Amino acid sequence: MLARERRNRIANLVKKQGSVTIEELTNMFDVSRITIWKDLKLLEEKGFLARVHGGAMRLDKLNPEEKEFKLRSKASSKEKEAIAHYAANNYVNDNEILFLDGGTTVLEMIPYLKKYENITILTNGLYTLNRASNHIPKLNVISFGGILRKPSFTFVGPDAEEYIQKYQVDTAFVSAFGISLDNGLMDPNPLDMNVKRIMCEKAKRVIVLIDSNKFGKHSLTTFFKIDEIDFLITDEAAPTDFIEKLKNMGINIEVVPL
Repeated sequence: MLARERRNRIANLVKKQGSVTIEELTNMFDVSRITIWKDLKLLEEKGFLARVHGGAMRLDKLNPEEKEFKLRSKASSKEKEAIAHYAANNYVNDNEILFLDGGTTVLEMIPYLKKYENITILTNGLYTLNRASNHIPKLNVISFGGILRKPSFTFVGPDAEEYIQKYQVDTAFVSAFGISLDNGLMDPNPLDMNVKRIMCEKAKRVIVLIDSNKFGKHSLTTFFKIDEIDFLITDEAAPTDFIEKLKNMGINIEVVPL
């Protein structure tokens, strides 16, 4: 069987079943695990599936807990706006280059950035890009290429990941689906997780904006560990014991009053 035919059959199988294991595929096609791994990697790059531990899953099966962007933006809106306002006023300077992820809390920073001189924003968020465009020419805005993924409305995939690698930035502002002491910052989708991880790695400092409802929540994948965070900004409703444990771990935390 030609490799192209095998990959087409794998893609169709994932589409039909929702998920497959590497063991299942090696037995089905009588090829090595490394061959199947390469097949899955290529299919992931083309946006047909997402690799997970031990196999692959259909993209829409990965995140049943993930809500559409507009619904997420309405949740904890007061807390998100307060956190974003504080971050923009206290952690941005003139002439800086910033990564802004596509999260709903980071999005709220945009109106408060126009007071700075010569700020450049790099983002993979469609809504972030649209809002930032309203403040051009005060803001220099650069967007990534890639696959537009719903429901997050973010550009993801190999093209987006490769594009980010070109840049060194001052600060990455990122959000997360959840945060835990054991697993760090988590996201329900590996494609979004990969982009966020590279954002953080290419920044001089990483600032996490996360509202109080996200503490203790778990999701599919970890994109950043607790001890890799430079600053964390949250609202005053965040659990006190969790905050104290983070401080004891040496994390710089700002708690914003509502």
